[in-house]
Amino acid sequence: MTKNWSPELEGLRGAASLWVFLGHIALLVNCKIPIIAVPKLGVDLFILLSGYLMAKNYIERQEKEPWNRWQTIRTFWLRRYFRIAPLYYVMLIVALLVGHYLGDMRQIIAEAFPSTATATLRYSDHSFLNLLTHVFFVFGDLPKYAYNTALPDWSIALEMQFYLLFPFIMLLTRRWGFARTLLAMMLVALLGRYLLPGLYTAFPMPSMILIKLHVFIAGILMAEAVRQRRIVFLGLALLAPVVSALMNIRMDAPQVIVEALLILGMTGVLWRWQRPSLLSRLFSIPRAWLSSRILTWLGDVSYSVYLLHLLLVIPIVALLLQHFHLATYTSGTRYLITVGLCFPVVYLLSTGLHRYIELRGIAFGKRVVQNSSVKKKVLAQP
Repeated sequence: MTKNWSPELEGLRGAASLWVFLGHIALLVNCKIPIIAVPKLGVDLFILLSGYLMAKNYIERQEKEPWNRWQTIRTFWLRRYFRIAPLYYVMLIVALLVGHYLGDMRQIIAEAFPSTATATLRYSDHSFLNLLTHVFFVFGDLPKYAYNTALPDWSIALEMQFYLLFPFIMLLTRRWGFARTLLAMMLVALLGRYLLPGLYTAFPMPSMILIKLHVFIAGILMAEAVRQRRIVFLGLALLAPVVSALMNIRMDAPQVIVEALLILGMTGVLWRWQRPSLLSRLFSIPRAWLSSRILTWLGDVSYSVYLLHLLLVIPIVALLLQHFHLATYTSGTRYLITVGLCFPVVYLLSTGLHRYIELRGIAFGKRVVQNSSVKKKVLAQP
């Protein structure tokens, strides 16, 4: 475990996955709950956490793993690959196998709530190219395949693109300066929106890295703000919502405000308060909540929940509509019924996936990294 580990980080991850889970249910049963019914904001919280954690861990390991060594970059990529890929491949196979069924179930939901309709054919695309692009995580850069399974995996492709770039971003910060490099990258992403508008709007979901790079960078800036206890980096991180507003890609004013509040709130929770104050007491409440056993457990299973939940929620909602006339209930009632049925099933199965697939994949990745390091040392000996 990384030194100076904060249990609040697991709690934040758990809250993000719960937000996406509850938000997707709200969308599927047509229950317009403010903020909760916008699961993409939960994904933004995941993105902020990813940027924060990557920077925090990379900086803390730099003495043992110098940034300018190819071995460090390779080790970073291997760690991240085995954190993401094993469970993803399992869930991708399941999603493709039951794709036709899920498409039928999704159509039932669309007939009951027309505003929720989506292209159901994407659930059952068994073409070789669709499979190939997903196996190699390049689908996020191809509009045709970026949103083409029953999984909410567009953000997984986005994450992989960030992992690919991250070591080089950190090398550039050493050469050009931390703030200058990250602000320049935010500016490049923003300029691309106006120089190549067709590229940014071609994607059904923001799966291409330039669309969300500024949010990842905000997470990196937040990590530096917390590490150095310098408010200036928090101020720079708050430029990310400004970039979101200027890009104007499916982000309205309230959502931009929530994005800014996420940055402020997350930084406040993770900040190393040196002495008691009104702000430290204020943030001690969410810190205690996020450090609780239930939230850290939610964080442990968050990735499994993220990948699994739609494969279960879609058929459950459709069956409730077919056999129990769910559409005749008020929006709040049908939402509570659906959450009550889905929550225990999704989280119970996700606990099993986490224990028997996710953790084993991570452990296998660690062995690959260790064996690679040992082999490198042996080859380096005279």
